[in-house]
Amino acid sequence: MKDPSTIPEPQTLCPFCGSSLPDRAAFCPHCARSIRPRARRKAPRPLRKKFLYLASLLAAAAILSGGIWLSTRPQIVEGEGGVSYTDEDGSYQVIVAKSDGYYKPTKEVLHRAEAGQEYRFPMCVTFYDSKTGQNVSHAMGEKITSATVAIEPQQESGHPWKNTEPAYNAARPGCALTTLIDFRLESGDARLTWTLKMKNGDTLRMHTDLFIEEIPTAHYYPDATPMHTMEELQTLVDHISATVPHGTVIYIHLPAVTYEGDLFLDGRSLNLLGSQEGRTVFTGNTQVTADSGFICNFDSLDFLGDGSGIGLSASARLHLTNCTISGWKTGVLAYGRTWVNCMNCRFEDNQVGFHFNATDDAVSHTTYSDNEFINNGTAVLLESVPTDVSLKFPGSVFSGNGTDIDNRCDQDLDISQATFR
Repeated sequence: MKDPSTIPEPQTLCPFCGSSLPDRAAFCPHCARSIRPRARRKAPRPLRKKFLYLASLLAAAAILSGGIWLSTRPQIVEGEGGVSYTDEDGSYQVIVAKSDGYYKPTKEVLHRAEAGQEYRFPMCVTFYDSKTGQNVSHAMGEKITSATVAIEPQQESGHPWKNTEPAYNAARPGCALTTLIDFRLESGDARLTWTLKMKNGDTLRMHTDLFIEEIPTAHYYPDATPMHTMEELQTLVDHISATVPHGTVIYIHLPAVTYEGDLFLDGRSLNLLGSQEGRTVFTGNTQVTADSGFICNFDSLDFLGDGSGIGLSASARLHLTNCTISGWKTGVLAYGRTWVNCMNCRFEDNQVGFHFNATDDAVSHTTYSDNEFINNGTAVLLESVPTDVSLKFPGSVFSGNGTDIDNRCDQDLDISQATFR
């Protein structure tokens, strides 16, 4: 066995000149050449650019997907008196107001009211195309799945605000929805909120503040003011027209007397109330031509004629309640820019009981309830009625007339709850 110390170590030879080299030598001192090949460094790859490019693609995708998510996500749009609203079909101005034709949001509504009196007014929602200004309420109304109206009072009251369910109303055909709101002075101020739910999941919420201002009133009684003759009554009416501000509501409480001669109410609107102890009778023509102020109200009066002339003519707005109109060529004539309504009245033995021949739209009430039309030549003559809204006669009775209703202007009527004998 050989001694390991005598075994020669393996030699490393230069591959170029063949000279013996130390083990693990990297350089030949004889030919001055490197005997270990150098590793060539590769050029750096542009990883940063690739990373940035990839990151930008991911960011764009995120933005796109986020935009799609936002565009399809249900939105809540809220505003005072109306909102600007955009859906998949276009952009719109949604306006809250008393009717169509208003192009600015109704942020506040002020009503004047008398103590103890009941009032009603409409509030509507109308849609307009933002680009063209065209009313698109009918088309947008089809997109509404539900609508609610909430009225929140500022303080508790024994006479709270009330409203009808919002719905399409033929009296305001340009509006998508209408609600009728009832209140009294005692109801106090409140905040109205419309909430519309759309088919695409969107919600529109619009607010309007409601304020009530008290109307001053003045009452005149026969025990304190001369009014027992037509001359005294006409003097009182003229004095009131000349001295009392038009913003004051006037009540004249008449005695149980028969007035001879004609009465002219041409300065301002006022209210004539018949006696509670007997009937107050007018035998001449009463003319109501006041063209400003409130509606004139006549309550518990008798207009009794001799078969000729006109009992009561009005070119101003007039409401009759619990009145009797009898013995005239024409009992009541409505003409010019006016609206005349009657409830619980009796038209008897007239050639024409009620003649409607108005020209301008001044609609105040289209329900003629619980009237009696007895033994007239023509009970109701409709020559010109300035509205497309149906006239309703619930509870009214037509009996013994030559013609019950002469509808010359083809006015839309609802006589389904009237009685004809």
